[in-house]
This record gives sequence, structure tokens and C-alpha cells, in this order.
Amino acid sequence: MAPHLRLTEVGTVCAALAVVAAAIAVVLFPSFAGAGEGRSWAIGALVSAGLMLVLCAIQVAVWRRAMASWTGRRMHDLHAEARLSWILHLLSYGVALAALFTCMEGSAEAGWITISAVLLTGTLFLVIAAQVLAGVQFLRPSGPPGTLPAHIRRLREQSRWRND
Repeated sequence: MAPHLRLTEVGTVCAALAVVAAAIAVVLFPSFAGAGEGRSWAIGALVSAGLMLVLCAIQVAVWRRAMASWTGRRMHDLHAEARLSWILHLLSYGVALAALFTCMEGSAEAGWITISAVLLTGTLFLVIAAQVLAGVQFLRPSGPPGTLPAHIRRLREQSRWRND
């Protein structure tokens, strides 16, 4: 499970970089007549990146708590953490979708070749990376379903069940 925890940590770093890129994009957003709406889209991208950072940071905290329980350092009932992690996982999809729209609209309003547009595009990619690496990695007491060891473990259990 340690590699899985590292994935969530890397995803959180991506979310932090997305916040930095979005903040710089807001500061450098071009000022011209009618740019207020475009700046609003860029601020929306910053808010989306910030929300993803919060979601990812909580996922890391949940995974660290679970790792402490699994290694025997602290005994915890992980049901509440698993539920919280699952809810955050669902919320991360909405935040990623909001980031998609706000980054695209902000880039279009800024002008596709401006520094703000490039930074908003980078923000979008970083938010998606954060969501894939940390946001969707909800805590499961049996381990993550997508990993090869978990898949082999499920196949062995099915085989034992059939043989019994």
C-alpha cells in the first residue's frame, strides 16, 4: 500500500502546482475592455484547483491514517475514513469537470497565446493529474482494486470459492 500512498502524495503535489499556476494566471490575466468575465473564469479555475488540493490533501491524510492502522502503529476503525474518502472521490469528479470548463473558458477569454492561457492549460492538466493520482484513490480496507496484487488476490479468492 506504500506505493499507493505515494501516488496520492504525488497527486497532491500536482494539485499544489495547479494552484500556483492558476494564481499566476489570474495575476497575469490581460487587462482590456470586457476582460472582467475572462478574469472570473480564471478565478474559477483557481478555486477549482484549490478545491482539488483540499480533496487530495484529505485523501493523503486518510491514507496515512490507514497505513498507521495497517502497520500496527495505531489501531483505528477505518469505516468513517473509508466513507469520507469515498465521498471525496465522488466530489473530485465534479471539481475536475469544473476545472475543465473554467480553464478552457479562461484560456479562450485571455487569448489562446497569452501567458495566462498557457498557465490555465497547465492548470487543467495538473488538476486532471491530481484527480487521477489522488482524488479518485478512495480508501478500501481490502486494498485498491486496480493494482495487480489486489486483482490476483480476488482471483485466488474466487478460485477457492469455486473449489469449496
